[in-house]
Amino acid sequence: MFMIGTLYRELHYQIAKRNPLIANDEKQFKKAIKNAMSIKRGVGIQILGFLPFGLIMASTFIFTSEKIVLASLMVSLSLLPFIFAMYVTAIQTSYILSVGIFEPLKYLPVRLGSKYLSGLLLLEIFPALATVLPSVFVLMVKYPYAGVLGVFWVFMGLFLGHTLGLIAVNFFSLKIQHRAGKGQSIRNIARIVLFFLFIGMFMVMNYLQYYIRDHSEEVARIVGKYFIAYPFSVASIFDPLRSLVLLGTYFSVFGFLYYLTLRSVWGKILEPAVVSEKHIVTKFKAKTTNKIFAVVFKDFKVFLRKPAMLVAFLFPIYILFPTLISSFREGHLSLVEVLPLLFMIGLFSVPGADAVLKVEGKALDFLRTLPLKKREFVVGKVLSMATVPILLGIALVGLGSYYDYKAVVLFPYAILLPLIASFTTMLYFFHYSGEEIGIPDLKWIHVIFMFILVGAIFAIIAIPVILSLENIFISQFIGFIILLILVFLIRGSSR
Repeated sequence: MFMIGTLYRELHYQIAKRNPLIANDEKQFKKAIKNAMSIKRGVGIQILGFLPFGLIMASTFIFTSEKIVLASLMVSLSLLPFIFAMYVTAIQTSYILSVGIFEPLKYLPVRLGSKYLSGLLLLEIFPALATVLPSVFVLMVKYPYAGVLGVFWVFMGLFLGHTLGLIAVNFFSLKIQHRAGKGQSIRNIARIVLFFLFIGMFMVMNYLQYYIRDHSEEVARIVGKYFIAYPFSVASIFDPLRSLVLLGTYFSVFGFLYYLTLRSVWGKILEPAVVSEKHIVTKFKAKTTNKIFAVVFKDFKVFLRKPAMLVAFLFPIYILFPTLISSFREGHLSLVEVLPLLFMIGLFSVPGADAVLKVEGKALDFLRTLPLKKREFVVGKVLSMATVPILLGIALVGLGSYYDYKAVVLFPYAILLPLIASFTTMLYFFHYSGEEIGIPDLKWIHVIFMFILVGAIFAIIAIPVILSLENIFISQFIGFIILLILVFLIRGSSR
């Protein structure tokens, strides 16, 4: 356990050091190091992050006492630790090894160093149990024996997911890429997509629980048909003997696979395969482009290379998950439902300023040597900050128009609101006189203030619509005038 604790501290130190959002902020870096040095603190913070989801899901168990419903709910719930364990194991292993914390173990007389890798991954996975254990504890209060078996099945799901993740790593990940190229960017994008799908899974699971409660008999027939396969085997919690036999069988089979996989993984860590990606050497061509767009293109290239920054930058996507799930479930999305979401997307583009400014990192001195005016730099950052929210807004209007053709009149909001939020934020940070480009000291108090300021501007734009939906075009005209004023102020900010 001492070795795993040491590796955990080193891993989180390296993660903090390699994350520009943290490394370029001295206070955030010190806070991250403080958390990294304490396993209890680090794991505890993660548990607190997962716990709200667990409490929401437990509410379904509180108001249900029928065994058939509870068994079906446990089947859906047991997918969470399984998927999370498989996701973290498959995605994080390559990163953990690339950091180099296992290099010293290669020269020590360690027979199976991969057991420390497994232990480290399980320590990373453990906090996710906070999403399911509250529900299991509620079940334990109502049916003690079934609750205890539920705990065993939750840990079994975590173990199964971890083992399958290690098997995937063993076959696909333990290679040295001779040349990263575009393939690395594609893999980074895939990681981000999987991350947001995982976030959305909590909302899907919450909906699934309500569906199971309303269609318990239909679900029970499906569960009974495939009772041997996980997660359907979890429904056996009210049949202790069968449940224990299934638990023992799963543990025996996957325990053996786990041991064999650990041996293979350690062998490949010691002597990884070298893979050279095919690439075509093209002739270098120097070309000129607009300075503002050059800043935007540069920002997105950096984001694609640094998944941690991209996750923070794409945060507004999270806002759309409940709407997407609701629209697909109910089969409609009206103009009245789309309108407030467009304002929310615009408002939540404010935190994107943190990512687009910290992306410069230590390259600021080099940036100052370029023939780039402060106004051009600021407008470039505005477009970088507004691009994703604008695309999200357009997608939302498109989805709304599919269900309600009247929603197409909201299209101008999709462009105006993110631009207004971005121009307002950048004007606040770069209102100083002079042409020198600098990165402001971003603090949460500034972000909160920008939320309030942008919210107040949005309130002015929204007043006509609040009075009557017939005033949408008046509201959009007000937004257009405000945007023109902000553009004029940006033009004069460097004087």
